[in-house]
Amino acid sequence: MQPWPAAGAAPKGGTVLVTGAGIDMALLEPLARQGLTVRRLASSLTEDQLVRELRGAVAYLHGGEERASARVLREARKTLKVVAFLGVGYENFVDAAAADRLGIAVTSTPGAATDAVATFTVAQIVNANLGIPRHLGARVPGWQGSDELPHELAARSVGIIGMGANGRRIAEILRRGFGVRVSYYSRTRRPDAERDLGISYLPLLDLAAGSDILVVMVPETGETRSMVDSSVIGRMPEGAILVNTARPAIVSPGALYTGLEKGRVSMAVFDGFYGPECKEAIELRRDFPERLLVTGHIASHTVEAMDRMVRQAVKSIENVLTYGWDEHEVGSRSRPRFR
Repeated sequence: MQPWPAAGAAPKGGTVLVTGAGIDMALLEPLARQGLTVRRLASSLTEDQLVRELRGAVAYLHGGEERASARVLREARKTLKVVAFLGVGYENFVDAAAADRLGIAVTSTPGAATDAVATFTVAQIVNANLGIPRHLGARVPGWQGSDELPHELAARSVGIIGMGANGRRIAEILRRGFGVRVSYYSRTRRPDAERDLGISYLPLLDLAAGSDILVVMVPETGETRSMVDSSVIGRMPEGAILVNTARPAIVSPGALYTGLEKGRVSMAVFDGFYGPECKEAIELRRDFPERLLVTGHIASHTVEAMDRMVRQAVKSIENVLTYGWDEHEVGSRSRPRFR
């Protein structure tokens, strides 16, 4: 375990590596006032490039698509004290277990992007439910019969997998804004949400069976990867819509292909898609281009959400470098280091 500064000791210089687009540099000024040198890189880095860029860095504000692997963290351990991740889905970008072993703090920004992600998700639910993408640029609807008309959102049943802050906000918007019937599945039941929002809890397979629109809103972990598999998609009503604005890997690409092929899924919405190494991803794009609504991991990227995340990450860096601890640390390190 590397040594930590004495409680209350101010940072004594060093470099902070910042990655990612859409970051207001003015929000990084508090770090410069602490005597730290801020080095900003907007383009994504390979593992080897990240190793080189982190040499001598005391902090890493992670706002890009890089993978801070165990190897990267080992190479940086002599100086690196904190990785401040923008967002909450750090698991797929930072090896937090390796960081914990090396004494490197990993922080996230819970709650900072909840409104942005929820608003984006509801917007995509509306897009998919009304079939807006297929009508873009058309002068006339081109419907062949009344069975092709879309349903109003209030006539649909929405199931949400995951009732954390984002899931709850989505449920709130759907219930209070559109009067939608909402059910959910979560490892932990949320009686307060059920009572306050008038939503109901269902086991996962029952949720899938009763949802015209199924929303995925859980973090990617070993337990949730491919959580939405053939058993879940196979229970969805014919012509259902699948909305995944969490992580692509939570939905099995093979199961999704079969669901689209058999008509169980009429449209699939993703914010971020499977990597180029995924064979099924190539087949999905090739065979169902008009039934996939894919964006490039943009749900949390509003001016306001980005500013909140950056401010929170900057404060976390300051806290770890000054006190050796921050309230937004993740993993077993998330407790004060000083007695």
